[in-house]
Amino acid sequence: MDDIKKTSETKKKDNMVRRRTQKRRFKITTELVLFLINLAVFIFMSLYTDNFLTQYNISNVFRQVSIIGVVAISSTLVIISGGIDLSVGSIVGLTAMISAVLMSESYQNMAILPAVVLAIISGLMVGVYHGFIIYEIKLPPFIATLGSMFVVRGIVKMISGARTIAHLPSAFTDFAKQEVLGVPGLVILWLLIALAVHFMLRYTTFGRNIFVIGSSQEVARLSGIRMRLNFYGIYILAGLLCSIAGVMLSSRISSAVPTGGSGYELTAIAAAVIGGASLSGARGSVLGTLMGTLLMGLLTNVGVHLNIDPFLMQSITGALLTIAVVIDQFRQRDQR
Repeated sequence: MDDIKKTSETKKKDNMVRRRTQKRRFKITTELVLFLINLAVFIFMSLYTDNFLTQYNISNVFRQVSIIGVVAISSTLVIISGGIDLSVGSIVGLTAMISAVLMSESYQNMAILPAVVLAIISGLMVGVYHGFIIYEIKLPPFIATLGSMFVVRGIVKMISGARTIAHLPSAFTDFAKQEVLGVPGLVILWLLIALAVHFMLRYTTFGRNIFVIGSSQEVARLSGIRMRLNFYGIYILAGLLCSIAGVMLSSRISSAVPTGGSGYELTAIAAAVIGGASLSGARGSVLGTLMGTLLMGLLTNVGVHLNIDPFLMQSITGALLTIAVVIDQFRQRDQR
């Protein structure tokens, strides 16, 4: 009997090792496949068109994806924790508008640094609100952030009077135009944020807690994880990242519009899921999200160069998202 028990325990351990190996292989494969797809699209467009492989176009593509890329990292954190955030686009619009109103020559004419700090604080407060209503009130993240999406967007329009805010200081707008060794400043900021979040997820207790919470909140609670602190931390960090993206947006377009950030929520979620994040929680990586974001940016640029109907490009994006979710569902079935 003892031998039988030992044999069954050995088989269980072997199965666990195999599952972990499969997870690692799938993660590596997902990121590698996305990299190869991006590379294939890049090579094809470079050979097929004359205007794709130009410094202006490549720089423009990376400037565009850098902003939504920061938002996608924010969405990845929330998705890994087992939640969803539909308010990211509204937070981007809020911080872009507040920073513009505060520093615009036609409005408050405040110095750049305090204006940016106050704008970022506003996004952090939305994150605090999400932590409160999701953890304390026990409202599902989908409903909580869906409500915030509309509330915050309404605040943006009230602040601006539904008007575009321009006349921002040149020292602020020049940041989006500057390059370091040919790399746009916005892209450098995006990559630095990605590196910091990647390090946090892999090498800090808070990062590991996010994965445990996404796997099972009950297990996380029994493991002694401080749920309140971590829930607040997740949504505050998400708010911070979206706030930074909002400031980046107002710097890039040299103004703020009432609809700024609209549609970012679905694009960010799509980039995260295409990059390997699971809507069931506990899976996701910053590198995968970077690859997913870049793929979506390249496809948009390809549509422009090949004169493809933008509505068709939306359908293609939706198809990619659907395929990514279906693959995730099959992966979960295999691991049961």
